[in-house]
Amino acid sequence: MLNKVDVDALQGARDAITQDPAGGIAEYGIEIEWQQGVRGEVRSLPMRLGGEEIARDFTWIVDEPPQLLGESQGPTPQEYLMSGVGACIMVGFAVNASVREIELRSLKVTVTGSLDLAGFLNLREHAQVKMSGIEYHIEVDADADPATLKAIEEAAVNFSPNAMTVLHGIPVSGRLSQA
Repeated sequence: MLNKVDVDALQGARDAITQDPAGGIAEYGIEIEWQQGVRGEVRSLPMRLGGEEIARDFTWIVDEPPQLLGESQGPTPQEYLMSGVGACIMVGFAVNASVREIELRSLKVTVTGSLDLAGFLNLREHAQVKMSGIEYHIEVDADADPATLKAIEEAAVNFSPNAMTVLHGIPVSGRLSQA
């Protein structure tokens, strides 16, 4: 184990998924129950990995600051979106460093982005509803040359499901039912 990443287990998972591609399909879910105003409580649903159900019993609050009609009881949806991208890049960086046998002394990923609220509020015809972009900054302390760290960064970003989902977009669909 290096950086508390079990590289042998990673190789075992790679081999298993190569043998049975369906074993590599991960399904996630959450539900959000409105509390009041613009605040909701999110609960993770069980995860499925290759047919195995994995309990995920976590809850967290989503809210806005008072300037956006909330009470600052939790991060905003955009902060959660950015944390998902940043955390996925962090995981990829730590795993790729470990595979290359590079010990990390510290690793920090900062993610920033902006949003024109005129789009959300439908105030201007051409105002974008989506964020204008997301930028990350990785700060790492490790004994590795800049080229190796750059290769690890590229792998962490290019194989980050969350970063690639945001970068390339995916369909969003749904349905409505009345209780």
